[in-house]
Amino acid sequence: MKKWSSIIVVMVASVGVWGQPFKVAGSDILAPVIEKEIVSLAKTSGIDVESNMRGTFLAMPELKEGKCDVAIIAKPRNQRIPDGLVALPLAYQTAVVIVNTVNPIEEITTKQLTDIYSKNAKVRSENWSQLGVNDASLRNIVAVSTAFGDNLVVELFKAEALDGSNFGIWIKMLQKKSDVINVVKTNNAAIAVVGKAENIEMIKVLPVSKSDGGKAYAYKPDATSIFNGDYPLTLPFYIVFKKENLKKVKPLLKILLDDKIATLLDNSDFYSAPKNSRKKSIFELDIIK
Repeated sequence: MKKWSSIIVVMVASVGVWGQPFKVAGSDILAPVIEKEIVSLAKTSGIDVESNMRGTFLAMPELKEGKCDVAIIAKPRNQRIPDGLVALPLAYQTAVVIVNTVNPIEEITTKQLTDIYSKNAKVRSENWSQLGVNDASLRNIVAVSTAFGDNLVVELFKAEALDGSNFGIWIKMLQKKSDVINVVKTNNAAIAVVGKAENIEMIKVLPVSKSDGGKAYAYKPDATSIFNGDYPLTLPFYIVFKKENLKKVKPLLKILLDDKIATLLDNSDFYSAPKNSRKKSIFELDIIK
């Protein structure tokens, strides 16, 4: 869990008793995407919401201490939710590996990504032939990423593909996602890490397999593989609340699972939980005892 300590983010919501408003706080990652819509939908439903973004390590203690009632947390899949809490899938951040469409490579492993990007690679991969790409027009690998040290996509990639290690000094660091994509479009030998990258001309998204000592199947980052946990470079966000408080928080939970929130997520750099998953969550809210 240490490798995730610097990147897990949170958004917290609480509804008080005796007419007090829901209080929303936490994630500066999800907040710009869905915060205004949560407040708007809540107001339409007759629920008052106050926003106060403060972060992960304040949120979970507040939830446990009863200072808030609902938390939207970024939680690695191998991190356990404490007993007495209920977690509902909401959204996913992914790190996506892209190359130019002329590159014949069809998939890649996390071990190969480590050999390309990590400063701790035992044998650095510098040429495409080392990855089994035998094309005379493709020689030296040009590895690219964004330069922001606190960029969630970059930190997610380091955690899940590089086992928490840092980039090598040879990585070409650019300031914006659009700059990274332009490099890949114009340089056939480039490989890059970005956030969501769907239907971009001249860009190929590579399926990724988790290197675990055996032959693992490679998955593309689509809604199904992300939700099922098959695409390895993924950070899920969950709605978490105390089971004992379900009756009180149910109105807010249904707002958070609304299609309008999901649409905002899907139109951003995030993926929403699939509609069937959200419908299942709402159904389970009505049968939890």
